[in-house]
Amino acid sequence: MQIHSISRVLATPFIILAIGMIFYSYTYKKEYSAYIFVPVTILVALYVLHGPIDHWWKTKYPIKLDKKLKDWLSSHFVYYNSLNPSELEKFEYRMGLYLDGRLFKSIGAEQRDVPEDIKCMVAAHGIRMNMGHDDYLIGDMDRIFLYKHPFPSPAMQFLHTVETNIEDGVIILSLEQLTNAVLYPDDYYNVAYHAYSEAFIGVRKNYQYPDTTDTWDGIERVSGFSKEVLINQTGLPDLTLLPVHMTCFFTFPSSYKTVFPDHYEKFSAIFKQRP
Repeated sequence: MQIHSISRVLATPFIILAIGMIFYSYTYKKEYSAYIFVPVTILVALYVLHGPIDHWWKTKYPIKLDKKLKDWLSSHFVYYNSLNPSELEKFEYRMGLYLDGRLFKSIGAEQRDVPEDIKCMVAAHGIRMNMGHDDYLIGDMDRIFLYKHPFPSPAMQFLHTVETNIEDGVIILSLEQLTNAVLYPDDYYNVAYHAYSEAFIGVRKNYQYPDTTDTWDGIERVSGFSKEVLINQTGLPDLTLLPVHMTCFFTFPSSYKTVFPDHYEKFSAIFKQRP
């Protein structure tokens, strides 16, 4: 039997102890009631630290990825099917830990939990991008908010489909745009790769990235997306080229290598993989 929450297992004997001490002190010797602070303090500590404790446990004893999620990846995420057995094990191991260690919320009239297959669709892009790195969680980028459609935000009060806030550790995506990009990659720009690219750049500021200044024409030759199309699909009038290059490196690797051979080699070294 796999343990999903080691913090709850650890808490159980202290809960029993606390209840027993309360019963004993009030029934027999009230002076023992002062000692109740010991199990209570431990329980408070376990509650406060349950996230890191459970995540550490799952790194040692990972929970196997659900078959339905494997089936989704096999059907919709081409990269997943290209992995050899050891890479597949690594990808699934990281997927399980990522889904457990990151908060996903669907935003609408109220915040809702996100179905596991939708979480998987988003997370797969970040894990794939960071397969060559130990930090597949990308620093403290620990919250992913999903809107059904393009959305405004306090930082950008106009409709857009992707936003990354490094300081707050937040990624925000339009589920409509991402789903279309997964199903029809030749017609829709992949905002998940774009968001994870921005996160990657924000967390790893000291890397020597390729110079992508004034390369819009090359991006159109790689992807078929003009500057106007990309601005329209992202809703970002000041779209930055570096994350666009990274996105194209993963979504159109063959044409990217042809059009930007030097950039391809630099990104291959940065990401420690050759798409």
